Amino acid sequence: MRSIILICCSLFFYSVSDAQSDSVYQSLIAKAGLFHLQKDYKSAISYYEKAFQIQQPDALTAYKAASMYSLDSNHNEAFQYLHLALSSGWTEADWQSFDPYFDYLRTSYAAKWRIIAEQAFMKESQYESTLELPALRKEINSLTLDDQKLRYQKIQAKTDSARESINEQIMKSDIRNVNHAKKIIRQYGWPKISQIGKDGQNNFWLIVQHADQDVRFQQVALKAMEKLKGTNEINMENYAFLYDRVQCNLNYKQLYGTQVEWTNRGEASAFRPIFEEYKTDEIRKVIGLQTLRIYALTYGFVYHKISPEQSNKKDSEYKAQVQHLMDSAKVYYTKGQYQRTYDFYNAASTFLGGMSNADNFEAAIIFSKIASVSNEDKYKSIALDFLNLLFLREDLSKAKLKKQPSFKILFNEQRWIDIDKGVRNKTTFDKSYK
Repeated sequence: MRSIILICCSLFFYSVSDAQSDSVYQSLIAKAGLFHLQKDYKSAISYYEKAFQIQQPDALTAYKAASMYSLDSNHNEAFQYLHLALSSGWTEADWQSFDPYFDYLRTSYAAKWRIIAEQAFMKESQYESTLELPALRKEINSLTLDDQKLRYQKIQAKTDSARESINEQIMKSDIRNVNHAKKIIRQYGWPKISQIGKDGQNNFWLIVQHADQDVRFQQVALKAMEKLKGTNEINMENYAFLYDRVQCNLNYKQLYGTQVEWTNRGEASAFRPIFEEYKTDEIRKVIGLQTLRIYALTYGFVYHKISPEQSNKKDSEYKAQVQHLMDSAKVYYTKGQYQRTYDFYNAASTFLGGMSNADNFEAAIIFSKIASVSNEDKYKSIALDFLNLLFLREDLSKAKLKKQPSFKILFNEQRWIDIDKGVRNKTTFDKSYK
């Protein structure tokens, strides 16, 4: 009996020890990633080295470490970790060939670089032979590579006119990539890992994730991803990111805590509001994501897990703020102070998940009425903003729109026509992506 107890205690000890080691490793990698973003390459290397004493890196982490060593002009370690990345499964040879982080190796150690580049293409060729749709993978990876090249050119641009020109190219590239992604969704649904590989699927996700100008398409793509949940054909981390992105674009709270707030200086400061925040770490754990505390480190801010009581109190205060703003807006509306009405409604709308569908519909009615009495087009636009959000949330019906007489002033607006058409053709729209 005593020996059984000792065995159980030993197993528990090693389980806890492994969990603690993994947590320390993840924290160190997160800090290395932060210093990477801050271009403090020596500090990034220091944290990578500490982490690798605990655990050998996977392919992506080894690749990132190699890039830091290259930027620090340490060719021996850079090549060592590139070899490790390749042996661990790194497969994006085209990206490696372009990656500006390795310019030092390309120029100073050209012969060695050619050898490792050849090895990378050989590894990629072997990997492609295991996939069902290798040509589609190549196509997707090429789209994202071209996009990244443009963004790198923008960073290197030295004049405003050059940056403006590249911005136009980036916009065209984004539109082209999204249109391409739509065709792929129509033909294949969400491409599976067995079809285009992990890297191909990740690059496809990047195109969709950044298509914020087309939230409707993001919703369609998310539904396509959901069909693969519970299989080994999808990267659940990417699913979590897109789910949260769509939620935030619909002005709901996020679920997985993947989206952060950014300051005017371009620094992450906190997580965007999370639904039932006290449950988030458990939800993340189910799909293999690190805790919010560790994830926050990658962005350079500190996060402390909150209790159910703290979460509920935070939610109550949040709702009270939104209600106060909406109540104030309505008071100003009754006083005929329409700009102030807008100011308070606009403030309320910035709270993710703060305004319900009913609140948004009421706001659309109010601003339609204001447009009727003020003859100012901007209030039509504001009313249509609220209605468009409800359309994206799939909370509008033809009867609901036509029943409200205040909306008559919007009937000739192109956005109204588009929303009305979208509501009537919703079934057709969804079918076009099946």
